[in-house]
Amino acid sequence: MEQFDPKFLKKYETSTWNNLNFINSYRIKNFSIFLSLLVTLLFIVDYFNKFRGLWSINYGYILLFYSHIALISILVFFIILYYIIKNINKESLFKYYVICFAIFILNITSFTSGWIDQLIHGEITVYTMGCFSIAILLYLKPKHIIIIYMQSYLVFVFCLQENQVNKTMQEGNFINSLMVISLACFISIIMSKLTQREYIYKYKLEELVKERSDALIVQQQAINRLQQFNLIGEMSANIAHEIRNPMTAVRGFLQLLGNRDYYKKDKLFFDIMIQELDRANSIITEFLSLAKEKKYLLEKKNLNSIILKLLPLLDTNSQYTLKSDLGEIPELLLDEKEICQVILNFANNGYEAMPSGGCLTIRTYLLNDKVIFEVQDEGDGIKSEILEKLGTPFFTTKEKGSGLGLAVCYSIIKQHNAQINILSDSRGSNFQVIFDIPS
Repeated sequence: MEQFDPKFLKKYETSTWNNLNFINSYRIKNFSIFLSLLVTLLFIVDYFNKFRGLWSINYGYILLFYSHIALISILVFFIILYYIIKNINKESLFKYYVICFAIFILNITSFTSGWIDQLIHGEITVYTMGCFSIAILLYLKPKHIIIIYMQSYLVFVFCLQENQVNKTMQEGNFINSLMVISLACFISIIMSKLTQREYIYKYKLEELVKERSDALIVQQQAINRLQQFNLIGEMSANIAHEIRNPMTAVRGFLQLLGNRDYYKKDKLFFDIMIQELDRANSIITEFLSLAKEKKYLLEKKNLNSIILKLLPLLDTNSQYTLKSDLGEIPELLLDEKEICQVILNFANNGYEAMPSGGCLTIRTYLLNDKVIFEVQDEGDGIKSEILEKLGTPFFTTKEKGSGLGLAVCYSIIKQHNAQINILSDSRGSNFQVIFDIPS
C-alpha cells in the first residue's frame, strides 16, 4: 500500500474528515428516517403484545414500548437537527452531530439488550445490530471508535449485571458482546481508513493533474515562444535586405548633405536622423541574430576568463559599484563572442534596473555538477506578471527598447544547451545561467 508523506496527509486531513462527516450526516438522516418507519411498525407489535396480555406478565414489554417511544422521538430530533446544521453550513458541527448519533445508537441498543432483553429472552441481538450498524454506516477516527464502543460496552455490562440473574447466561453474554464490539471496532477502523485513503488518493491525483497542467502551460509557452521566433525569422529574413539597402543609401546622402556648407546650421538635425537610422539598423541586426541558424563555434573556454576581459568595459560608470565573485569552475563548451553578448546584455539590464545607483554583482560557482553564472542587481525587482513574459520577442518595459535583447540571450543560451533562471523580489533581480559540464 502506498505510503504518503506525513506533511501531505496533514495538509488534507481536515478536508478529508469534513467530507466524511458530511457523508456521515447524510447517512444518519436517511438511516433515522428508515429506523423511524421501522419503529412505527414495532408499535403494532407492542400493541399485539399488550393485547395478548404479555405486559401484565413481563414488565420488560412495557419498558420495550417506552424505549420505542424514546427511540423514535430522538430519531426525529436528529432528522430535524440535520437540516438545521445544513442550513447553518458550519462543517465543524457535523463532526459532533455524527459522534452524538453514534453514542446514542450504541447506548440505547446496549440498554435494550442489557436490560430489557434480559427481562424478556436473555439475548443481545439488538446490541449486536447496533454495533454493526454503526461500524458499516459511519466513518470515524480510530480514537473516537474505541471510546464510543467502550463506553457503550460499560453501559451494557452494568445493565447485564443488574438484570441477568442466570450467571451462565450472564458470562456468555459478556464474552459474546466483547467479541461483537471487537469485530465491530475492527470493521469500523478498516472501513474508515480505506475511505480516508480513497480521499487522499483523490487529492494526490488532483495535485498530479495540477502539476501536469502547469507543466503543459510552461511547454505551451515555450512552443509559443518558438513560434514567435520562427515568425521573427521569416519576417527578418524577408525585410533585412529590402530595408537595409535603401537605409544605407539614405544614411550616405544625409552624411553627404550634412557636410555641405549650406546645411551646416542644420547639422544637428542631420546627426539625429543618422542616429535614428543607425538605431533602426541595430534592430534589424538583432532580427537577423534571431533569424539565422548560426553555426556556433563551441570550444572549451573558461567562463571566468571571458568575464574578466569584460569587467573593464562594464566598470565605466562611477554611479555604480561592480563586484565580481568568481569561483573555481571547470571549462565549458562556449562560443566566446555570443557569451560576451549575453554577459553584456545582463549587465546592462542590471544597471538600467538601478536608476539611482547600486551594486551589480557578477558571480560564478559550481553546484550539483552544474556551473552557475549569475548577474545580480539591487533594483526594485520585476513584477510576477512581467517575469513570465521575459524573453518573449518584442516584449519590453523600456521606452526605447526593441524587446529583442533578452530574446537573443535566450536563443544563445539554448544553443549552448544551458538554461536561464530568473529570481526576483523587492531587493533586486538575479539572472542565472545554468551550464552543464561537458564530459
